[in-house]
Amino acid sequence: MSVEKKQQLTEKQLTILESEMQKRRKNLVLSYVLLIFLGVLGVHKFYLGKNSQGVKYLVLFIAAWILGAGSIIFGGIGTLVGGEGGGLAAFGISALFGVLFMVVLWCFLLYDLFTLPSQVDRINEDIEDEIIAQLMNVSSSMESRQQ
Repeated sequence: MSVEKKQQLTEKQLTILESEMQKRRKNLVLSYVLLIFLGVLGVHKFYLGKNSQGVKYLVLFIAAWILGAGSIIFGGIGTLVGGEGGGLAAFGISALFGVLFMVVLWCFLLYDLFTLPSQVDRINEDIEDEIIAQLMNVSSSMESRQQ
């Protein structure tokens, strides 16, 4: 869509488009850095403007961590209080859910590792389409005022 619409823009509008794209364009290298170092927290999704997905990653990480740490803490306390096998049931269920959440999160991260370039391209295209639409709306409203 943006190629056909771009052809309708004036030189001034194309300059404005390029300037706005430089400000708002998402960087693939930065996206990968965020994915690799802070991906479990969903920071790369927040950077790309996919806030609901970023929250999903963050919740999965926190839940996995709490359940994993909780199983160690409460399993250890249960063993101390209840004897040899007192806390094993709580330890097993909590740990199982913690591991399950972490596996789901790592599947999402692995998917992102291979699809991040297309995700960034799609987001940049959407940003460009939005800017072009705004430029077209401004020019059409200015034309209607002049008539």
